[in-house]
Amino acid sequence: MEIPIFIINGFLDSGKTTFIVDAIEKDGFAKKGRTLVIQCEEGEIEISQEFVDKYNTTLIKVAEQVDLTPEYFSELATRYLPDRVILEMNCMWNMNEIYFPEGYRMAQAITFIDTSTFEVYYNNMRQKFKDMIEVSDLVVFNRCSDLNKITPYQTGLKLMNSNAQFMIMDDNGITKKAFEDPLPYDLNQEVITINDDDYGRWYIDTFENPERYKDRIVEFNALVTISKKLPKGSFIAGRYAMTCCADDVQLYGHLCKESLGVKIKNKCWVHIVARMTFEYSDEYQEEEGILSPISIKVIPPLKNPILDLR
Repeated sequence: MEIPIFIINGFLDSGKTTFIVDAIEKDGFAKKGRTLVIQCEEGEIEISQEFVDKYNTTLIKVAEQVDLTPEYFSELATRYLPDRVILEMNCMWNMNEIYFPEGYRMAQAITFIDTSTFEVYYNNMRQKFKDMIEVSDLVVFNRCSDLNKITPYQTGLKLMNSNAQFMIMDDNGITKKAFEDPLPYDLNQEVITINDDDYGRWYIDTFENPERYKDRIVEFNALVTISKKLPKGSFIAGRYAMTCCADDVQLYGHLCKESLGVKIKNKCWVHIVARMTFEYSDEYQEEEGILSPISIKVIPPLKNPILDLR
């Protein structure tokens, strides 16, 4: 049987160890076999020997990333026979350079963020946030008493990982969805108009809530991307967005089936009115939005061509 491994990530003092202790205590792990905790950094909260003995837990401390090799994980599995492993990561280490051997199964990756220090860290260590969020199934804003502190960042965060679930946790440990504020455009209009600054928010919502846009008409300004990899006559209508830094600019767009005979060139700008449908993508294993154009008009380049989500 494969050993499930849970990865707990976040900056120092973001609440990682507290979560691990609570999970072991409240989820009844001790009654379900042995838990191996691999701790890669030490914060203010410690896991005591008394706790380890009481809850059928083994605690291992690792000081260097180079020690986390597949052979080391295999050795731990053989020596301690754990029923599950919790890896408390050091956020300064590169998760993409850590590999698990056969016999391990990735169960869940969770990133904890201390809301009180979020803005400072986000503005100064954006790449580290991106590295953690990209590999996370769940992102938890800890100690969050004011949603307004994180709401302005939701588009940038979700573009880092549109599949992750974002939650907030207050001082009492109560959790709920992090981002629930109203959309910046009117879904009740016959034609849903997406302003330039709202493109990123709309793009994410087409994946999170495709039922809102199925067979609906939308209009927006977009950059044309033509590629030989696309079906003949089609193009990508999208926008480039900066989610991390000037060197990290990515295209986010939907396939537009045809150009309606309009003479468009690669990297030109258009105003497009189109009906949205959704088709399953074998490559991405999810439904993707498809644009069936009603009208296309070539326009001058936007004043701010790249969405700055910082």
